[in-house]
Amino acid sequence: MKKYWNRLAAAGMAAMMTGSLLTGCGTQATPENLLRDMTERMEETDSALCTMVMSMEATDGTDTIGLTMDLDMETTSDPDAAHGKGRIDMDVSGTNIGTEMEIYSVEENDQYVTYTMVENQWTRAENEESGIPGNEMFGDIEDQADLFELSEDLVDVNGQECFELQGNIGGDAVGSMLEEDMLDSLAGIAVDESELASAEIPCTIDIYRETILPARIYIDMADIMTSVMSGTAAGASFSECYIEMTFTEFDSVDEITVPEEALAASGGTSGQDTEGGVPEYNTEQPSATAEQSGELGSSWESHTVQINDTVITLPCSYEDLQAAGVTLNTEYTPENYIVNAEEYELAWFTDGMGNEVMAEMVNGGSEAVEITECFVGGISVSSYDLENGGMTVIFPGGIQIGSTKDQVLAAYGQTEDVYEGDYSHMYTWYGENYYYESCEIDFDAATGLVSDMYMTCYDL
Repeated sequence: MKKYWNRLAAAGMAAMMTGSLLTGCGTQATPENLLRDMTERMEETDSALCTMVMSMEATDGTDTIGLTMDLDMETTSDPDAAHGKGRIDMDVSGTNIGTEMEIYSVEENDQYVTYTMVENQWTRAENEESGIPGNEMFGDIEDQADLFELSEDLVDVNGQECFELQGNIGGDAVGSMLEEDMLDSLAGIAVDESELASAEIPCTIDIYRETILPARIYIDMADIMTSVMSGTAAGASFSECYIEMTFTEFDSVDEITVPEEALAASGGTSGQDTEGGVPEYNTEQPSATAEQSGELGSSWESHTVQINDTVITLPCSYEDLQAAGVTLNTEYTPENYIVNAEEYELAWFTDGMGNEVMAEMVNGGSEAVEITECFVGGISVSSYDLENGGMTVIFPGGIQIGSTKDQVLAAYGQTEDVYEGDYSHMYTWYGENYYYESCEIDFDAATGLVSDMYMTCYDL
């Protein structure tokens, strides 16, 4: 997901003579001058439209998981902004799960901010750099031109003839093109910079023959991701892991503006002064309103969750969850919403104060049913879900929003599945039914306190 691309006028008609490709003005096409000219011309464009696909398939020898993110992107260079909209789909051992996704990357007060909508919920993150591929993404690629070979034949992209360059690029170039956060999101783990820098990663770049602008970029990350995962507890191998960007238009996007619902939902600003001022939101941890019940387990593997004074054990029924004092938010999911067999749908349950928890409503049967007939296979909650006060959600061992990392580790023990990013640290524990039995606790990187909690336990 990243920024924009740049235009240049085609410099005459290309010809193919005895296996040599010539660009306009009689210059022989080489990886060096194609990448140089493409980079220069990209710097002259104001905007671009493209599609971006990130896809992977991995196995631990027992289960197979596939993940695909497919976005339509629009980008501008002045101001520096990007917008993407599409889907994320996951296939876990034959069970398909999918949701719509939308993302904005903009500058606010001399800082890059990314707004992301997944599962109908907006989140906001601040970054040192833009989170969307930009004009400078080919800087390091141009320096590695000697690693590419020019194909003898032209290829077709979007009905236009293109030069094709193929080579094994260094990991530093991939890092500058896609940035660390994108690589982290693809694999779900942190990618060590030193390991990435020493890697040789297959890359294909197609360049429009008439304009010498990028047409398609394909990066094969399967080998490097398998290498990274070999040092983790999961030990997964990747049969497929790639990133592909295809550019369709340049200089056709007018302006990118973050919608009000994204700003309001995530506590952001428009970047401009408004009559109402900057939206405010509560950054304090909500105070507890219920004491820990004796029915709550001590280990996460008890799969118990306390909501206010009621303890439920996952998986539980729709009625069990409602008995905890929360009701289905039909604004997002109507009661007659149909869930297909052996699939699940995410739904939000709220109390009278506007606090909420998110539930995985699972249809484990052989026929499609309404969501109210599904069972609850997962519960999750974040600090923002409880910011109105008056609701308490406690995980086994007394863990709740605002608990410390030491308290969590004392209750659940150490785990090798740890991701520590700039803004959030994620610790995950898995049971024997790996993908369907887990507990994830996220910590705010600055405070070290619990900010998000996830618990799942079910089987299909």
